[in-house]
Amino acid sequence: MKPDEILRVYKYDVITRFRENAILPAYKGATLRGAFGIAFKNSICVNKKIQDCNGCLISNKCIYKQIFNTEVISDEKSQNFPQPFILEPPYDRQTFYGKNDYLKFGLIIIDKMVDYFPYFVLTFKLMGEKGIGIRRKRSEFDLIKIKNRTRIVFDGKTQNIKDYRKPVKISIPKIKQNLLTLNFISPTRIKIEGELINGLPFVLFIKSLLRRISLLKKNYSDNKNFNIDYDALLEKACNIQTISSSLRWYDWQRFSSRQKTTMKLGGFTGQITYSGEIQEFIPYIKLGEIIHIGKNTSFGLGKYVII
Repeated sequence: MKPDEILRVYKYDVITRFRENAILPAYKGATLRGAFGIAFKNSICVNKKIQDCNGCLISNKCIYKQIFNTEVISDEKSQNFPQPFILEPPYDRQTFYGKNDYLKFGLIIIDKMVDYFPYFVLTFKLMGEKGIGIRRKRSEFDLIKIKNRTRIVFDGKTQNIKDYRKPVKISIPKIKQNLLTLNFISPTRIKIEGELINGLPFVLFIKSLLRRISLLKKNYSDNKNFNIDYDALLEKACNIQTISSSLRWYDWQRFSSRQKTTMKLGGFTGQITYSGEIQEFIPYIKLGEIIHIGKNTSFGLGKYVII
């Protein structure tokens, strides 16, 4: 099965330009995600005084609830459903941006939720007007353009949106010598029995990945069929061995304006190499490169690439 037959995903490059000097945190995912959530609610929600969407009379038809109120982001509560989008910050540690400097970040939308792409564009524009930053210093920016590969799907000059429904085409590489190395670029949060782990046996990696794919299909795809033999795949995954690992814990925290508290969102980063009959798992692993893995992926967490 090809990855894009399992789940359709849409990937965009969002290009912005600062109107003034800006200071951002080293990990920019929380800043982008926080500003995005506030701007989206301010532009869409018609009942802002209600904290819990379930108490709203129009919650069943509300776009904000469909996009945001699907995942419980708290270490004290279990995760409900993954959110249908990911904001991928630049994975560098640059903190200062001068006037007219560009900030580029990624946007991934899952399957049929791409229908709401124009709302994402509107929200990015509102984010620019409100500004982003730290230390109470918010810097405004302009939304210059949004690209889908080499195609411009939003032009800031003309304010036109076009041809944005082009899903990612994912090729499947051949794994040589039955070796696979994954590089976890952003903190990855995977739990076992409520506890975060700092290691990743292959069977746990595949189990977590298949669960995420299954939940995304169930909630955001018209084609909900995911006809795989979980037990057989997991049994085969048990035979894949870890031969080297440089995974290390990366601690960071963010302030949640919604929960009015500081949240710790640490996870592991680094490389791990597996050995064994891996080729059968590659379609799922390639899809995972795009949709990430673990908890709090909308912040850009759980990003890995195949080396």
